[in-house]
Amino acid sequence: MADFDYDLFDEIDETYPNYDDLIMPGISLWYQEDDLYDGVQVGELFELCIEPTLRDGFGHVGKLLLWCFLFRASTQMVTIPPLLCHAISAGTGLIILHHFFQTTMYYIVGFAGIAYVLLWIVSWMLKRHRGPIVGVLSVSFLVLCELEFANKTEWHKIRGAQMLVAMKVISIAFDTDFGVLQFLPSPAEFAGYILCVGTCIFGPWIPYRDYIAIYNKPIWDMRWIWKILINGVLSFLFLTVSTCWIHWLIPDGSWRWWIAYRDALSFRSSHYFVSFLSEASALMSGFGCHAHTTWSLPVAKPQFIEIPRSLVQVVVYWNVPMHSWLKNYVFRTTKPFGSFAAILSTYAVSSILHGLNFQLAAVLLSLGAYTYVEYVLRQKLATIFGACIQVRPCRKDCSHRNKEKRLYVVLANIGFGFVAIFHLSYLGVMFDMSSKFQEEGYNFTHTLSKWSHLSYVSHWFALSMYIFYLLI
Repeated sequence: MADFDYDLFDEIDETYPNYDDLIMPGISLWYQEDDLYDGVQVGELFELCIEPTLRDGFGHVGKLLLWCFLFRASTQMVTIPPLLCHAISAGTGLIILHHFFQTTMYYIVGFAGIAYVLLWIVSWMLKRHRGPIVGVLSVSFLVLCELEFANKTEWHKIRGAQMLVAMKVISIAFDTDFGVLQFLPSPAEFAGYILCVGTCIFGPWIPYRDYIAIYNKPIWDMRWIWKILINGVLSFLFLTVSTCWIHWLIPDGSWRWWIAYRDALSFRSSHYFVSFLSEASALMSGFGCHAHTTWSLPVAKPQFIEIPRSLVQVVVYWNVPMHSWLKNYVFRTTKPFGSFAAILSTYAVSSILHGLNFQLAAVLLSLGAYTYVEYVLRQKLATIFGACIQVRPCRKDCSHRNKEKRLYVVLANIGFGFVAIFHLSYLGVMFDMSSKFQEEGYNFTHTLSKWSHLSYVSHWFALSMYIFYLLI
């Protein structure tokens, strides 16, 4: 294991977040009645599934984007006092939280208030190690609420929003340790950042300094509108794929591996829906302007996930902001204690932030093992054959004599890409959004039953790859 690049593992643990937690209430999951697909034509599919899904989706998303625009127009179109900017940010965030979560939003608001008090106390008592302490306290609070106080179904619905609050609070604590922030935000600044309407529901995680920057010389141009439209269209395209198209194209009764691919793709499409929607809401609020020329705030890149070079590439592009958060605040801060401690810490923090459920832990642990096996095997094969077949694309000036465009190199990379697709189908199969377990989270029995139906073949295949690596 000495030749393994442990930096790969700083990207693993965000790979399968429970984005089904954030699927909006009221969206028609028509595919729950699978017999309705028998003999359905495209026109009927549109009438029975696509149209009601889009209508329900627009009903919720339209309100979110409207409040994001009102927030930006009232704080960035005219010059108003900073205190009022933060108050409007928090106020519009509270409105949209109530729309999506009703009275359950008080868990989120209560957590934010308690977190600020803890942050202030820790900062008053200590000048160092505020990040780790606030991180442990925040995660402990979430675990305590999930185990003792919150209704399981209600907590499952707000878990994603609570995770975003925790990430923002922990990032503030670490940034004060790193010197990125000279002072703690005031209560108004903190509330505006935590409850910002553009990021409090679907994310993405945004650093505090980026939140403050949106009020500094905001840009209004056609590129901003165009980028929002593109992300909105892509978001709803993937919503219809997840809820309608994929279950119509691959109905029940198909080959079990086609069904596994269908269920995994349905889950991934729901993740893309949330990812592009989160990018659209953040852009609508004024985030994502770079050097006053471009608008970009990538969350997920489906092209690198659906046609992957490797599993490592998948985990990098699954959730770019969370990958950055984990790398900066978890992996790098624990790396001085050793690579194993850093890997374990990243895995534990990501798992707990996403909730206490066997399903997620099993997927992350399996993915970590798969990624390690893939890395060491491809690294050794690249050395033996002098070929650009590592998990990441080589630089143009690499030492390999057989470059990316050689035919057998291309075929080898395509083959490993198909292996990655195979593993993703297997790992994603238990994220079945039509399952009755979705409302409370998937349990031990559900996860193992899904994998048992596929004879644990992915795990056996990964084991055989590792044995092959040891033998060559």
